[in-house]
Parts: sequence; C-alpha cells; structure tokens
Amino acid sequence: AQQYGSASSYGKKYALGNLLLIDDTADADATNTHGKKQTTTAKAELKENSEAYVKVVTALKSGKFTIADVKAKYVLSSAIESKLANL
Repeated sequence: AQQYGSASSYGKKYALGNLLLIDDTADADATNTHGKKQTTTAKAELKENSEAYVKVVTALKSGKFTIADVKAKYVLSSAIESKLANL
C-alpha cells in the first residue's frame, strides 16, 4: 500500500509539474544525497611566503611530512615544488 501511494504521489506531482511547466530542479529528490557524504573540497594553492608555506617548510625539514603529503593537501606550482624538494 505504501509503495502504491508513493508511486501515485510522485506520478501526480511530475504530471502536474510538466503540464503547468513548473521547474522542479530544486525539489528534495534532486538534492537528496541518500546519506552519502559529498567530498568536494578543493585543494588550496600553496603560495611562497604564506603562513602555510612556512609551516610546510618546517614540517618537511623536521621529517614529519614528505613532498607527496604536501601535494595531497595543496596545489604546488613547479617552482615551489622544486624549492621544497631542495630543502
């Protein structure tokens, strides 16, 4: 009974929406992630002489991080990557 009621409600909703040309892109079905986390974190660019750069240099010199660890967190220009590799 619940499946029939749900299918009937959705059918009516979309039929009326199409008939009246109602945009439904922002409805709950379009934005539902079904409990999955979205990972859309963009990497920050590492800029020379920034606070993050100083921390990265310190961590690389102490051996806490490798260049691969830094690349996983930051976007590196070729110039900065070569400077960090030569520490």
